[in-house]
Amino acid sequence: MLLYFVRHGETYNNVEAVFPLDDTELTENGKREAIQTGKYLKDIEFDSVFSSPISRVQNTLKIMGFEEYTTTALLRDVGTGDLTGKKMADVTAIDPEWYATFQDGVENRYHVEKFSSVKRRMQEFTSSISDRDYRRVLIGTHLEPIRAMFSIATTTEGMPLTKLEIGNCSISVFSLHGNTVELKGFNWYPLERYRDSKNKSFN
Repeated sequence: MLLYFVRHGETYNNVEAVFPLDDTELTENGKREAIQTGKYLKDIEFDSVFSSPISRVQNTLKIMGFEEYTTTALLRDVGTGDLTGKKMADVTAIDPEWYATFQDGVENRYHVEKFSSVKRRMQEFTSSISDRDYRRVLIGTHLEPIRAMFSIATTTEGMPLTKLEIGNCSISVFSLHGNTVELKGFNWYPLERYRDSKNKSFN
């Protein structure tokens, strides 16, 4: 089974570098990103489509051309706790090491969801579909769940994961055999986007 993970399109919170709010909307650029990636994905026959319950992901899938999908809270964004809605620059000025609080063994200063929790969610999600007769599955989600999949597939842990670029509307592909996850492709863009590929935000 091949799992095609797609991050949502650029949002206003991405542009403003704000810890994301659930109701942040796609920018016009984010909508264009979704159209570009959708042109590639339309030629792939998916047996099922799953989505985060957050609107920015569902809107991205719809713009891509996927009107029917199953939502699951397992694919939701990482919980940013007391950081939600704050500007990243303001938090960094006070606490340059804020990102570490998402790691196990570090004081949870902001009541955030630990990265290990995101990994457990992704393992629960993959386990829930592992026995289905799917060949290709499209999954709309956020930055941290895709990082969690990379961690599961490669056994990479801790702060090195924060260096992974996963751009808006990029595609990352994993194979699933039973409970075994393998990385097949990572942070892929339609060709016309490579000249301006960068990870704009923490969501």
